Amino acid sequence: MFTVETLRSFLSAALSSVEANADSLNALDGATGDGDHGTAILAAMRAAVNVAATTSSSLAEVLSAIGWAVMSEVGGSTSSLTGSFYVGMSEAAPSETLSPDETIEMFEAGLKNVRRSTKADTGDKTLMDALLPAIGAMTALKGTGATLPTVFAAAAEAARAGAESTKNLVAKFGRAKNLGERTIGYYDAGAMSTAMIYEAFAACSVI
Repeated sequence: MFTVETLRSFLSAALSSVEANADSLNALDGATGDGDHGTAILAAMRAAVNVAATTSSSLAEVLSAIGWAVMSEVGGSTSSLTGSFYVGMSEAAPSETLSPDETIEMFEAGLKNVRRSTKADTGDKTLMDALLPAIGAMTALKGTGATLPTVFAAAAEAARAGAESTKNLVAKFGRAKNLGERTIGYYDAGAMSTAMIYEAFAACSVI
């Protein structure tokens, strides 16, 4: 079952992963972009963990507080999309203890809200190349009786595969778009950090 405590554990695990990889994410982003993605996603995850740890309220209210804190405390598209995801999740958290299927629906709602903020899709060399497959893998397990560890393992595997695929793509958004085919051969930093986060969620779900 997914609860506020599950959320806190997931976010803490994700923050640890991002902290360990922030410099490499900045270096990766520097090859085709501004070189600050690691710094941005680290700030976003720190804000998320801080709000989750200090907000004593319902799951929906904690998710909403996380989303707005990330968007208000951190600048740039990374925080905007990350914040939108958590605000969307807050709109689909009907109780304090969610079943695996309800958890999947909550993550689907997060993605739906993100898609209101960006036109990027798979193949565009953005974080969506990892996020869309991750949520798609979760959706495929809805109604099957899958456990949370199974759900998040599938999401992590799909996110990693999507992130790896960006190496052969041409960037269509952001500063990297201006480089055209010169972006081929580099992984997208946003997709890679998304994969790291879902891998952290998966690892935490089996503890």
